[in-house]
Amino acid sequence: MYLSTAPRFFMLLLATLWVVVPVPAAAKGLMDVYALAKQHDADIQIAESRYRAEIQKKPIARANFLPQVGLEANTADVRQETRGQTFGVPGRTVNFNTHGYGLNLSQALYHRDFYVQFRQAQNSVDKARVDLDAAHQNLIVRTADAYFNVLAAQDAVTFQEAEKKAIGRQLKQAKQHFDVGIIAITDVHEAQASYDLAVVKEIEALNALEISKAALEVIVTQRLDNLLPLSNRMELVAPSPNNTEDWVAKGLQQNLALLSSEHASKIARQEIKLQQSRHHPTLDLVGSYSHLDTSGVSGPREIEDTQLGLEFSMPIFQGGRTHYGTKQARHNAALAQNEYEKVRRQTIQDVRDAYLNVISGISRVEALATAVESNESAARAAEAGFQAGTRTSVDVLLAVQETFRAKRDHARARYDYLLHTLKLKQATGTLSVDDLLKIDDWLD
Repeated sequence: MYLSTAPRFFMLLLATLWVVVPVPAAAKGLMDVYALAKQHDADIQIAESRYRAEIQKKPIARANFLPQVGLEANTADVRQETRGQTFGVPGRTVNFNTHGYGLNLSQALYHRDFYVQFRQAQNSVDKARVDLDAAHQNLIVRTADAYFNVLAAQDAVTFQEAEKKAIGRQLKQAKQHFDVGIIAITDVHEAQASYDLAVVKEIEALNALEISKAALEVIVTQRLDNLLPLSNRMELVAPSPNNTEDWVAKGLQQNLALLSSEHASKIARQEIKLQQSRHHPTLDLVGSYSHLDTSGVSGPREIEDTQLGLEFSMPIFQGGRTHYGTKQARHNAALAQNEYEKVRRQTIQDVRDAYLNVISGISRVEALATAVESNESAARAAEAGFQAGTRTSVDVLLAVQETFRAKRDHARARYDYLLHTLKLKQATGTLSVDDLLKIDDWLD
């Protein structure tokens, strides 16, 4: 009985373990993370809601040019009491109901303010569209930045763990050499201090990794523990054209923040015309039809009234409202122009900074790759010298630390280069999802 039930028990146990043990999530690439960011990022949702609200300004402004039709209806119970005689009819008290309806129509023929408001609305829609595009470009950069920060933090943890193990081996060797009298106790203390410091750095690296993952989670609203790393297939491509001023000229034409500021300046200038238009006359075509059923002492009556005509209005004096409104609009227009100039200068600086960062990033990645190789060679030489008794333990520890620092710097430099290429295109308004696709192809 026991032998027959035991296999069944173990099969049930294995089935339970199969259900309980979590299956590792598939690694996500940059495009996977960007797709999550587009769905869940709060900033992009705010930008899209703001865009959908702003684009309603155009049909609202257009409605001023269309006919305005209104329907009115009324009913009332009336108690009418008269004294004396009216046309020989003695006074009396009468209770009756009066009711009717009316239809009013107006069509604007000339309203200068309507035309200005419509042009303002068009510029508001254009600005909203530019702002939305800028928000999408900003999402690309923020997603890539958060993604690279996680990879860099993971690399730092990996290198720090390897550095701690290497220093641990050196500490063990130092103790062995001290035990046989080859080195002094000070070398052991130096190795122990380096090992303890490596433990602290490992804790800091793990904490930095958690912080970077939390920052990415803010964008995608879920924790991602498995990201595809950057492969060695990554190419270092110089900006084309390879000239700062060409990129600056492109930025002044296409930078989205600058375009948005330009639209804001246009809207502010049009506000001056809108305020000035309060001095202009207006002309409307108006029409109405009304029907009223009533009664009274003289008996029931039915009244119909139809009107069609022109309505002219000319403002004479409004307490200075138009004057000061125009004056305020002029100051706001000057403010918008100053802000545009500030954004223009900032655009020039951003383009130049991004361009130079890309150029220096290429050189930095290449130099650090060489530094990694030379530091590895130096570490091997120091280790061999330590075994031969010509180098101290401190020399080996320094060589090991420099090697892993070069590796961390090289890994970070690769991510920084990619991020700077995205920022250069963002500064010139040419950043697109295709740029992320290219980087995604370099992930393994």
